[in-house]
Amino acid sequence: MTARALMVLRRRSLPALAGMALVWLAGCAQLPLGEPTASFGNIGKAGMSGTAPVSVGPFRPSPGVSPALDKGLSVRSNTVVSPIDASFAQYLRQTLVTDLQAAGLYDPASPTRVSGFLTDSTLDVPLDTGHASLGARFVVVRLGKTVYDKELKASASWPSSFVGMEAIPTGVNQYAALYHMLVGKLLDDPDYRTANPK
Repeated sequence: MTARALMVLRRRSLPALAGMALVWLAGCAQLPLGEPTASFGNIGKAGMSGTAPVSVGPFRPSPGVSPALDKGLSVRSNTVVSPIDASFAQYLRQTLVTDLQAAGLYDPASPTRVSGFLTDSTLDVPLDTGHASLGARFVVVRLGKTVYDKELKASASWPSSFVGMEAIPTGVNQYAALYHMLVGKLLDDPDYRTANPK
């Protein structure tokens, strides 16, 4: 092979090698969720709930579930992680605190405390329909007495794309939205409202 032919071959190979490198990097990335911000929908729900301000206690994985449930989700060889202590349970806690603060219903000194146990966390982004789910058991204790103890769940399905650059961000956004959805289910629950009146 002549020197000129070798140079042409190298030039033609560089874009292919660069493309392969980008594919490899995209397939091994950690994808952190965005920091929780207040949901206007949940601010409205909290304001109409007729409930008293609460403090927020510990959130952790539910006993008996795999610790991996709390740490990360594999999505087409990428890993979705929480930016808060690398814990989805802590991400749920911060989402609740953020919504309650925005609604004026968070009081660290309140004798009524909400704690939580993460029971479910899934994200599947195949080539046809994406699915995500999130579940937690919320426990409300007032003056040492449990007044509310219930598992709530949120889920979503959406059309998924063959193209990873489209499908992965869409899936992550759908999954992240479940955190506000789950907090909204708590604020909407008549049993929660009854357990924590003003």
